[in-house]
Amino acid sequence: LFQLKAGQYKVPFGRQELTSSGNQEFVDRSIVSNEFARGRDIGVQLWGTPLGNKLDWRVGLFNGNGRTVSRNDNDTFQYNARLTWQPLGDVRYSEGDFESSERPLFAIAGQYESNERAVAASGTTPADSADREFVGGDVVFKYRGLFVFGEFFDATTERQVASDFDSDGFNAQIGYFIGPQKLEIAGRYAVLDPSSDRDDDEREERGLALNYFFNKHPHKLQLDYRQLENKATDREDDEVRLQYQLSF
Repeated sequence: LFQLKAGQYKVPFGRQELTSSGNQEFVDRSIVSNEFARGRDIGVQLWGTPLGNKLDWRVGLFNGNGRTVSRNDNDTFQYNARLTWQPLGDVRYSEGDFESSERPLFAIAGQYESNERAVAASGTTPADSADREFVGGDVVFKYRGLFVFGEFFDATTERQVASDFDSDGFNAQIGYFIGPQKLEIAGRYAVLDPSSDRDDDEREERGLALNYFFNKHPHKLQLDYRQLENKATDREDDEVRLQYQLSF
């Protein structure tokens, strides 16, 4: 019902970020997750899984400067809250469906983050501060080798010197085992709008992955292809990545 956690660890924000990099369908997380979910920070968190693990609640207070930064550059903190409902059982933070058999698994979550950070002066740009508020949500479904996942983020940034702006993004991902827990194919589509101040600056990610699991995620071979499009620079990049993973 109640746990207390302190130290440096992942803040409770962003399902794909909270999922270990070793438990991903693609070689790396989506551009949207990398933009809005910043990973580890120093802080303290309260955490509970009541109602037979059907609810998972987490609230925390953090430094707000990211991993390995022990100091705080102002007198405020970063606040995070995340609530997950999983009525049919524990939907683990692992991509792909290794858990469900005859019974589907489903989870839906909402989350919030607030943080004010100092922005150092650069050239002719004066020092500033960025007060950011994030809201987001995610949903995941697993059943008989099918994995469906989606998450979205919306952020508001208020600044003392420069103009305020909003940003948002979403990631949709689906995977399916062609062979039972061995050969999986997955697809991803993600869109990021980094600033409401600018038109036609969206970034898109389109990808396909083919995974072979020798022993689930700890021992696997991954091959993925993704196309990254930046409309602000009118640039399109194609990536092919091959990764062999053995962890124990």
